[in-house]
Amino acid sequence: MEYREYKPHPLLDAYIVCYWSALADSPPFRERESLIPDGTTEFMFNFGDPYHQLQGDVPATVKGAHIIGIRKRSLIISQTTRQDFFCIRFRAGGPFALFGVPAHLFAHGFYDMRDVVGTWVGELEEKLFEAVDNDDRVRITDRYLLERLGTGMEEHTFVRRCVSGLLKGGGVARVLSDAGVTYKTLERRFHRVLGLSPTELVRIHRFNNAVHAMYSGRHASLTSVGHACGYYDQAHFIRDFRYLTGYAPLAFLKEQFTIVQVIQPALAERLSKLYNF
Repeated sequence: MEYREYKPHPLLDAYIVCYWSALADSPPFRERESLIPDGTTEFMFNFGDPYHQLQGDVPATVKGAHIIGIRKRSLIISQTTRQDFFCIRFRAGGPFALFGVPAHLFAHGFYDMRDVVGTWVGELEEKLFEAVDNDDRVRITDRYLLERLGTGMEEHTFVRRCVSGLLKGGGVARVLSDAGVTYKTLERRFHRVLGLSPTELVRIHRFNNAVHAMYSGRHASLTSVGHACGYYDQAHFIRDFRYLTGYAPLAFLKEQFTIVQVIQPALAERLSKLYNF
């Protein structure tokens, strides 16, 4: 499989992690793969074959231009046929800043892109399909997104400041005091901009730090990983992992999900910056 990432225009960097492409006649994925909750929303332009979301053993076909909303738990997919993607990986809150659509309306699931952000996406999809290469696709996508910049930027900036305070370890009480709002107001704004509550955001960020630590090889044991990533104890570590992935940490490692391993370089870079998960 050929997987590449591309930088967005500098004015879009606060909202987009990267553009990425994936091309394969036969992807190296298993029959069931896990899309872990990583704080991102993906806008997926699929020029290859349809794939499936698995709910239990029931497959639901996913095709064309679609959105994978910010995930609160792992989603399971099956993707073993021809792959040809060009995609936008948004930072948490990025889609709201550009389009002003409340993120909780398209969280934790697969959605038709036109239903969420409008029919103009059809024109963008056509131009991306006709582009000469992925560098051309990057220029086209930059142009379309820059035209929409500003819709929800003010509220996004407020929530981003609050996220920064939370992830620095300031605690909810300190964030509320600094922002001058009640918890109910903060939660409502988080749901609109991020699609997550403050508690869910902290849980997912801590989990991603743990996933990266588990794959880094820098820790002698999973107990050490849990301690380093801020879990109260091993039971807390296992409970959160089961809730978010359906697996205990050791069982998750043993599964060796291909997609999880593929995103590790991107995950490491994402976690190296404060508001970049």
